[in-house]
Amino acid sequence: RLPSSVAHPHRPPPGLPLSFCRVMAEPSSSDDVALTDIELLQAAWINELRAPELLPHEHELVLRVKEQVAEQEARVEELDERDSLLRSLYEMDNERTNYQLRSYLRTRLEKLTKMAIFIARRQGEADAEARPLLSRPEQNFLGKYLALYQDHIDAEAWSSLQHAEQLPEQLRQIATAAAGNPLNVTPDLSAHVFCTARRACERFTFHDEVVELQPGDTVLLPYEPIRHLVLDGSVQLT
Repeated sequence: RLPSSVAHPHRPPPGLPLSFCRVMAEPSSSDDVALTDIELLQAAWINELRAPELLPHEHELVLRVKEQVAEQEARVEELDERDSLLRSLYEMDNERTNYQLRSYLRTRLEKLTKMAIFIARRQGEADAEARPLLSRPEQNFLGKYLALYQDHIDAEAWSSLQHAEQLPEQLRQIATAAAGNPLNVTPDLSAHVFCTARRACERFTFHDEVVELQPGDTVLLPYEPIRHLVLDGSVQLT
């Protein structure tokens, strides 16, 4: 039996698997389409795959999905042995959700290791009121990753070099090293991406031409002029 009301605007009723039910997400405009948290997670994953930069972490969405998966796993444990088909549906749905969640986090981790120095600098310059770029575990990983790489450079390069301690500190630190450091990679914001408008977008100028995207429009454009539309959810990278 299904309840007559839903406690959370993104959460499916407890009688159905997560992706079997479409629940209206909180819209930011009248053009927004009803999406479940699982669909929002998939959209965040594809955006992260296609964007040349690391996007802000979807902290609240990840927490909601993890909570819903835990609730669904508990529901499976309560099922009777005769409900083998329903158990299979729940387990299959959870496996798919966990795969998407792991893929989203793994994609972010790959960008972290590739652009570690750039992201660390961006973190230091971030506005305190801005949406957080990294989750707490990602911040811890980035700090330990850079420290480990610095220890490696100190042990393999500077320890075998006479009078290395006399070199400027700026030269010996990976965070301030010259270009060519494999960690000193910056995102290519001029890279072209396919995107689909989810709602009517505000006009912007590209090569002296005014571009106005309507819901459903799919275009190929450089990432930089549509970056703000990706961040506010107006367009979906594809």
